[in-house]
This record gives sequence, C-alpha cells and structure tokens, in this order.
Amino acid sequence: MLGLAVVVSVTAASQQVGDDLGSCVVVALTPELLNNCSLVIRLRGGTITGQFATSPGPAPKPLALTGGTGAYRNVGGEGTLVEFGNDKGSLTLHVLNFAPRGKGA
Repeated sequence: MLGLAVVVSVTAASQQVGDDLGSCVVVALTPELLNNCSLVIRLRGGTITGQFATSPGPAPKPLALTGGTGAYRNVGGEGTLVEFGNDKGSLTLHVLNFAPRGKGA
C-alpha cells in the first residue's frame, strides 16, 4: 500500500485561521491511479473532518464533510478541491450544522 500526506495552512480574509492535514492511500494502480483520501481541518475551537476519492488531474474533486469536534461537533456538508499544480489549489467547503433543535433536544 502506498500513501501520501500533506499539511497546509487554512486562511480566511488573508489571515491564517488553522491548518489542514490530509493523507491519501493508493487503492488501485490500474486502469487509473485511484486514492482514498481523508483530511482534518484544525481551527480554533475544534476540527472538521472529511473524505474523498481522487485520481490525478485537474478535475474538481468532490468531498464529504464527515463530522468534527468541539465547536464543530455537529457539522456535515460537502466541498470541492481544485488543484492548480505547483502544490497550489483551492478548497471550498459548504458546512452545515446538524445540531438538534426543538423540545427535548
């Protein structure tokens, strides 16, 4: 089994607000290179976790937000990773709060 790990900074309004740790495991070499990837976004107040499958190339890669800790313990949602090359890219997240609501919650 082969793998890859990365750490990058997370910015908002040009300010660093956390970091992103990700790793991918190669699950198939043919007919194309396929990876199973996970990520942890560390922010003040907790973390957000996600997973996605990927293959090489510039195509946008959809990902699922699978949960979190602390202030983000009730989150889910989805996102898109776009790789520009030269170790640059963009990660857009659509974060939803699944906190219980109503009586008895």
